[in-house]
Amino acid sequence: MESSIPELLLAGSRLMLIGMTIVFLFLALLVGVIHATSRLLGRYSPEEPIVLKPASTVPVRNVGGEDEAEIVAAITAAIHRYQNKQGTF
Repeated sequence: MESSIPELLLAGSRLMLIGMTIVFLFLALLVGVIHATSRLLGRYSPEEPIVLKPASTVPVRNVGGEDEAEIVAAITAAIHRYQNKQGTF
């Protein structure tokens, strides 16, 4: 049985429309289920008001003198350690 090109195109178009309809209906059902779930959760478990706490104030250190020397020493030690680890791999 040999089918002609127009018959094959018509069969392909029908199959495409059936597939697109099934996907569309599935997605519409999925959106409906998600919407219904959202409404149910909103009804039976209302959100509690969020209470924001003021940010704690952290004392700012003066970056100068001894503090700066400690930072430079820490950075230098980290660089030295990193460079020594590179050779071990």
